[in-house]
Amino acid sequence: MNYACLHTHTTFCDGRDTVEGLCQSAWEQGLSILGFSAHAPLPAESGIITQWHLPIDKLEAYIEAVQAAKKAWEGKLAIYLGLEIDYIPGLCGPADRRFDAYNLDYRIGSVHYLSTPDLSHYFTVDGPAAEWEAGVQELFAGDYEAAAHAYWKNVEDMVNAGGLDILGHIDLVKKNQKPWWNDQFPESYRQDVRRVLRALQEKSIVVEVNTGAMNRGTMNETYPSLGILREMRQLSIPVTINADAHSTAHLKGNYDKAIEALKQSGYEEIFNFYKNRKGPSGETHGPSAWIRERLPLE
Repeated sequence: MNYACLHTHTTFCDGRDTVEGLCQSAWEQGLSILGFSAHAPLPAESGIITQWHLPIDKLEAYIEAVQAAKKAWEGKLAIYLGLEIDYIPGLCGPADRRFDAYNLDYRIGSVHYLSTPDLSHYFTVDGPAAEWEAGVQELFAGDYEAAAHAYWKNVEDMVNAGGLDILGHIDLVKKNQKPWWNDQFPESYRQDVRRVLRALQEKSIVVEVNTGAMNRGTMNETYPSLGILREMRQLSIPVTINADAHSTAHLKGNYDKAIEALKQSGYEEIFNFYKNRKGPSGETHGPSAWIRERLPLE
């Protein structure tokens, strides 16, 4: 199996290392594929100001840096240009045409924000625990199940709208809600998950098995959880493995645990991304292709 990470953040957004530093480390750690996925700039009309989205005035420099890395690492490491694009109802999402001119290789679609319809109040579900608690109190009158429902409805709407190649950290909403870890979530949550999975069945979207929380020591399981992975396997939903790397130390981090979770869920293979490249057997693939690769036996 070729090791890859298509969910990678650099100093252009909230990562700790440069494009070149991550390429060098990926090569040294034995990765075959590295994709960069800066948090895409939010529309100015959102009024949302953060320290972790790529500023719009740095977008061109980010693209130039990744394109330069493609040339520099040709023949050694497959480099791809992507963005992680937030879905916020009525404002933005992966289906937007805002980034069409930049010839992206792929798009990761993610839901980080829950907000009121007019965006006058919002919070991130994976921010500090205090932000999660305050947000649920303010927007959902302390009803955690209602917050989860709003989150999963956004994921479902994003999937149905399309425009994404990879679904990022599908159950991110569990991060600050420990009672939901390891599939200990309420029945309403389970029903919301199943509705999203049914929507995914009809789309050519790959779901990432994301080890980011494990790499940062904030949680002891992957996104998605083992139970969700098992339901995904029953529906033949394709998966890939990503580190959600924010530093060189995260690359390939906890992939052994992701592979074990996949095996426990009944998966025997993952999908790796190749674009205008030769696959593992030397075959040439078209402009955009996902290649099945068997999970290692050991």
